Amino acid sequence: MKRKSFGLTAILLACVLLVLTACGQNGSNSNTASNNGNQGESASSGSKIPLKLWYWNGAISDSTIEAAKAKFPNIDLQAEKLPSGDDYFTKLKATLVGGGDAPDIVAMDSWVSSMLAYKDKFVNLYDQGAKDIQSKYLDWKWNMAATPDDKYLIGLPIDVAPVVLYYRTDLLEKAGVPNTPDAVSSQVKTWDDYLALLKKIKDATGATTGNIADVYNTVMGQSDKSYFDEQGNYIGDQAHVKAAYDLAVKAYQQGLTFPYSNGSEQNAAINNGKIAMYTGASWAVGDLMSAAPDTKGKWNIAHPPGSVGNQGGSFFGALSSTKYPKEAYEVIQFLVSPENLVTAYKEFGNYPSTPEIYSSPDMVNKNDFFGGQDLSPVFADAAKDVKVAHTDSRDMVASTAITDALVAVDKKRDPEKSWQDAQDKIKKQLSH
Repeated sequence: MKRKSFGLTAILLACVLLVLTACGQNGSNSNTASNNGNQGESASSGSKIPLKLWYWNGAISDSTIEAAKAKFPNIDLQAEKLPSGDDYFTKLKATLVGGGDAPDIVAMDSWVSSMLAYKDKFVNLYDQGAKDIQSKYLDWKWNMAATPDDKYLIGLPIDVAPVVLYYRTDLLEKAGVPNTPDAVSSQVKTWDDYLALLKKIKDATGATTGNIADVYNTVMGQSDKSYFDEQGNYIGDQAHVKAAYDLAVKAYQQGLTFPYSNGSEQNAAINNGKIAMYTGASWAVGDLMSAAPDTKGKWNIAHPPGSVGNQGGSFFGALSSTKYPKEAYEVIQFLVSPENLVTAYKEFGNYPSTPEIYSSPDMVNKNDFFGGQDLSPVFADAAKDVKVAHTDSRDMVASTAITDALVAVDKKRDPEKSWQDAQDKIKKQLSH
């Protein structure tokens, strides 16, 4: 599964800034040209323009990649699918820092906002005409990759990530719990409701929910505040963050969370019925199908506990080291066009960032893995009322430290001591 669902490791979250710094050093000569609206080089007559694209499984559909190759016969699109999560960042960092060939186009995750401090390392997509298509995308999603003055854009949106509740219908039935989507939704109006339901299921089946960090990330994704306010003040020590932390700790202390572990272990737990239900974004559909093939037909989705929320969602940007910013933009624009986003949604659940297609008949998505349930109405309900928290380039400093603190709690450390240590660490880092 993508680690977005179950939490990125602290090391790789911290590495992202180093990756882009190295990228900027490799492409420093092209930064000035890009900032001045340079259209890049052109391939010699009769030859194809080489563009290397890096993405992870699930960032965009493979059929859309093939469609792009057909759409642009003058471009040699070298699309490399890299392992998701930690492996993706490791590969990117090692290649850029080690002096290898950097990609022209790169997929970025929801950490895109933290890259705005390094905007010169990216092609400004406004210079390539992105303003012309801005109205097709959700404002809040678009703004995540734009500077506050909306003069520099480092990525075009792929998907949004409305959060729902994934659950095993057979395990709920075994626990004597009503298991239709409407019935489950009505049982988990609050997080306390969810914990109570989990206890019934665990007592009957031994199965739990995701790990301690999953609970925290979901609650934070339901908040209209994050780690910094609009004036840049740190607010990650305030009540909204502490409440999310305390709820995650409570779920852990009640024995309702799966032990914090790597993705393969959690995938095995999902496939083997050790995890009965968990909150996850729409993109987790594809991850779930890959992780738990033996459970086909046994899953449904329902509304999540608490309220709607967002968790992730990806972007495509072009690195300023590319020789072909114009062509790179054209490929990106095609990949994230509304019709191609429908394809990605149908294949693995990436919910489009283009609201004009939400009511299209093409969005009907009855999925055999989910017992024939049409997933679209639940995702649409979850997406329409998302609370958008202010983002800051330093968000990862706070989120990494607090996730580390929760992992320490999962390993038997005192929760309050772990929380305080995290806050001290964050404030020390912010003071530098």
